[in-house]
Amino acid sequence: MFAPPTALRRVVAALLAAGLAAAGLTACGSDEPAASGTTLTLTIRGNENDKAVFEQRLAQAKKALPGIDVKLVQIDNDNYDTKVQTMFAGAQAPDVLMIDEAVNVYSSKGQLEDLKPRLASAGVDPVGRFGQGALDTYSTDGKLWAAPDRGGAMVVYYNKDIFDAQGVAYPDSTWDWTRFREAAAKLTVRDGGKVKSWGYAAGDWWPWTMTWMYQNGGSVLDASGAPVVNSSANVEALQFYNDVVLKDHSAPSPIDYANAGLDNGKPDALFEQGKLAMVTTGFWNIASLKESRIKWDIAPLWHGRKSAVPAFGSGLAVSSRSRHKDEAARLVAYLTSAEGQLPIVTSGLDVPANLEAVASEAFKKPTWNTRGVNLAAFAESAPVIYSPPLVPEWKEMQKAFTDGMTPVWKGEDSVQAGLDRVQKSLERILR
Repeated sequence: MFAPPTALRRVVAALLAAGLAAAGLTACGSDEPAASGTTLTLTIRGNENDKAVFEQRLAQAKKALPGIDVKLVQIDNDNYDTKVQTMFAGAQAPDVLMIDEAVNVYSSKGQLEDLKPRLASAGVDPVGRFGQGALDTYSTDGKLWAAPDRGGAMVVYYNKDIFDAQGVAYPDSTWDWTRFREAAAKLTVRDGGKVKSWGYAAGDWWPWTMTWMYQNGGSVLDASGAPVVNSSANVEALQFYNDVVLKDHSAPSPIDYANAGLDNGKPDALFEQGKLAMVTTGFWNIASLKESRIKWDIAPLWHGRKSAVPAFGSGLAVSSRSRHKDEAARLVAYLTSAEGQLPIVTSGLDVPANLEAVASEAFKKPTWNTRGVNLAAFAESAPVIYSPPLVPEWKEMQKAFTDGMTPVWKGEDSVQAGLDRVQKSLERILR
């Protein structure tokens, strides 16, 4: 679970306006310490919308946790980790910090506190609250470095008009790969051999490619942390996906994207234009499609040999440098409770990581959901979220995957050869 694309930051304001304006928010986190009690520093990444929702949550926390005040420090997305690391280097580390895919960069430096015993002391059952998949994102060696806070699974957005016109039943979680491939082919509309609209579209972004691998029982690293990316399960999975693109022509290839004036793996524009029947993306697209003229909805992702879906979000960690670890852990426990996550729900900011919150009627039927979007798809997907290997070298690994597989997506090399290249690169990166 990681920070979502910047599209979410640009479009979510439309959903937030009504909910936050009516809330009468009070700023939290004064620079002045409380007359008695503890003042914690909390760093978050994001924009003014993210800050406003956190202020609402902290106003609730102040009532629930008397004696604990919070100074909220908002940092822009691009500079977040750099600035927080500077705070650590300058002996000004926050007590609590928002964290995402860089979690093991911090944990490998000894900068994070293990939350497992502290949440247990607070009476929190992490698996029951978040699900094992979400916890795996922030765990290594049996230690929990952050509590999931935001964490929406990626789901299938589909164009109802195209489905209806082609006589295809709407997707749901019972779909397997065979059903998906058949539907994608039938949903691809051609005129004189030229594609007018595609059945599906994705690209080389890791949630699209690696999900096929995990659904086929594969993985990137084995239990010992060694790369196994060129396993037979992974080869079979990516061969299936590449055949949908290059053999069936049910999804655009890199050349097709270029001809459409789009970068490879930028399907959102095609969906918004009504030229795409299905796309796998996240919660952030709900806001961008709110005023769209096309008829659309969302559904859980199909499954392979097993169900596995990627997710994007963030967690809350306690600094190992904090002088108030108990209070910081209590704050994290409250903010990740169903009550503490309610402002995320009512504002439409994101999907809460708390399973009770995401399954609630407040999330599934919020006042801002005027289109009646099937938000229950996120709750249905939550139990089968998988975590990619968020080792400190994760960014290097992603680049190695892109470099090794680009000729494959273009049809210039075999899947086996591409994954063999990636395997060698990962062995070098992780040695």
